[in-house]
Amino acid sequence: MKKVRVGVIGAGGIASGVHLPSLSEIEEAEVVAICDLRVEKAKAMAEKYNIPAVYFDMYEMLDKEKLDCVYVLVEPDRLFRCAYDCMKRGVPVMMEKPAGTSSHQTNMLARLSEETGVLCAVAMNRRHIPVVQKVKKLMSELTTITEVDGCFLKKTDLSHCWEYHCAFDCDGIHALDLVRYLAGSEVDKCATLTGRFSGCAVDNAWAGVMHFENGITGTIRSNYQAGARIHTFEMHGPGASAFINLGMGGGECEAVILTTESSTMYSQASGGVGGINRIVIDGKEEAGSDAFHAYYGYKQEDIDFIHAIATGTKPLCLIADAAKSMELVDMIHASSI
Repeated sequence: MKKVRVGVIGAGGIASGVHLPSLSEIEEAEVVAICDLRVEKAKAMAEKYNIPAVYFDMYEMLDKEKLDCVYVLVEPDRLFRCAYDCMKRGVPVMMEKPAGTSSHQTNMLARLSEETGVLCAVAMNRRHIPVVQKVKKLMSELTTITEVDGCFLKKTDLSHCWEYHCAFDCDGIHALDLVRYLAGSEVDKCATLTGRFSGCAVDNAWAGVMHFENGITGTIRSNYQAGARIHTFEMHGPGASAFINLGMGGGECEAVILTTESSTMYSQASGGVGGINRIVIDGKEEAGSDAFHAYYGYKQEDIDFIHAIATGTKPLCLIADAAKSMELVDMIHASSI
């Protein structure tokens, strides 16, 4: 497989923390240029990862470099313009989430991709986490899914961060997208409660219930006045339940699947709950690494995208798919009760 020549726009935390380490381990990927408005950051990353060219201006980089694709790793309110202008020049894009700050922006990128044939993928890394993929496969074999639940809690003052847009749209989208992905369908109705806690000037909590077109029910909870970073998912169906822990105050990445052979299980107090089988999955073991970028889906999504560029196949999360998650964000907000 030929080398894929990669340009990187943005040398901040998401680039240095996960994407550049991942790309450096992918044999088919060759990062040939990096660009950042804070050029000293770009220079530091170029030195660390042996990237030959450094730019302040992304348009100069696009003019001078022969690129097979670009990674757009900038702040959410800058993602759209960078991705749009790269695609207009015919350069395929992997962009960080969210795919724009609104469904309007995301759908604009989706239409541009469809009209021009220029690939645009979105870094919804939770889909790629090995333990998530393992649970999804096992649960599909064990039962018919009836319920999917997602939770993303943190302790953050939203009055003084996420200043460019709603945190639920830009950050909670991770949980909402994964619930939608695991359900394998689109939402046809929902209802949501929102809250403002600790004197916050903006909404900082959301609790929603959803009904999917395929009959699955789902919930979503996001609260920025919690005790720690808590990121969990559940999947349920007759005879099988999965609990995915992607962080409960630490670096957890694990899952437990419970199955039962009993026809009915009602009360532990009156009849007992025997016959439970437990499948435990270690996410780091599943990924074959205890490096965060490797077990948390970043390396897998980068492999997926680089392979798509090299072979002409489609990555897991195209921009049109990401647009559906952004449209669901709109539904969640509009359904406030």
